[in-house]
Amino acid sequence: MRITKIGSVKTSFKKQVGKTCWHFPGLQSSMSDTEELPFLDPAPQKPVVNVKKMENLKKKKEKKEKQKQKLTEKQKHTEKTDVKDPVLLRQCLGPGCVYPTRPGSKYCSDDCGMKLAADRIYEILPQRIQQWQKSPCIAEEHGKKMLERIHREQQDAHSRLKDMENHFHELEAIIQRGKQQAVCKDEETNQSSKNSLNLQIFCVSCGQSVSMHVAMRHMERCFAKYECKSSFGSMYPTCIEGATRLFCDVYDPKSKKYCKRLQVLCPEHSRDNKVSDDEVCGCPLVHNVFEVTGNFCCLPKRLCNLHYCWEKLRRAEVDLERIRALHKLEELVEQEHKVRTAMRNRAGLLGLMLHQTIQHDPLTTDLRSRLDS
Repeated sequence: MRITKIGSVKTSFKKQVGKTCWHFPGLQSSMSDTEELPFLDPAPQKPVVNVKKMENLKKKKEKKEKQKQKLTEKQKHTEKTDVKDPVLLRQCLGPGCVYPTRPGSKYCSDDCGMKLAADRIYEILPQRIQQWQKSPCIAEEHGKKMLERIHREQQDAHSRLKDMENHFHELEAIIQRGKQQAVCKDEETNQSSKNSLNLQIFCVSCGQSVSMHVAMRHMERCFAKYECKSSFGSMYPTCIEGATRLFCDVYDPKSKKYCKRLQVLCPEHSRDNKVSDDEVCGCPLVHNVFEVTGNFCCLPKRLCNLHYCWEKLRRAEVDLERIRALHKLEELVEQEHKVRTAMRNRAGLLGLMLHQTIQHDPLTTDLRSRLDS
């Protein structure tokens, strides 16, 4: 009977044991049928943890905590020393204030500083104003003289600008009168016979040798080519009241600027009109360079080499004079603004509080030396 029981136990144990046994790893090859014995199921595996990383994180946290503790201890130590040391402990300079000062300041609060500054102004400023009114200010007198001179120069510049505007309209009238002249062929033949000699001249821009008859035309074209390579622009257009035909002011979308060449001489945005065969030159003739004769050149404009582009050059000359007058007015306005600001700030609150003139002798009003005067 005993032998049969043992055999039955062995057979039942073989059925219950499976291949995977967590509690008995030596019996993994002979274990099976774990469903019948649930207490023999494998336990859930724990995730693998890197021990070195955990230790490093703990060390970093400990270092940060130690640094924080050191900073707090230092702050407490400085506060204790300020309170304990009688030398470092100072009273606030505010009027009627008994509290100690803040670290790095002379006052316990901003209100005390403002109160002390107001008391100083109320106490010192009336005396300084009386001293300023008693003794005459030489700089004030110089400023008044400079303002008078600036006003005179402004009047001269305004009159100069008006004269140039009148000259501008007179030139346009002369150009219209010259265009109304008739073309004379006799003068054309005489002019061609006089300039029969073929002289050569070098171009100023390109250095090429050119005939005298075509020199002016060639130089003008070369100058226009080189001028187009450079640009003169500004971010804003010009707005001048009463001024006509000064700057080109054509907007360039690439550079996002307005062209600031003279409108008459701009080779990039203004082109000369085609000259017809019947158009007369119309240039006013002059004797001895400056004496106006009242006559006009009646040669065809296409063949006249002496007065090439004379309208454009005369207009550009007048426009330049107008621009110079406008620049002069702008400079005078800036000078007037500087003088007025200096005179305004001279008797201001800050100047009176920071500066003081001590007059030892009441009889001498001008305290400058003879060399300075």
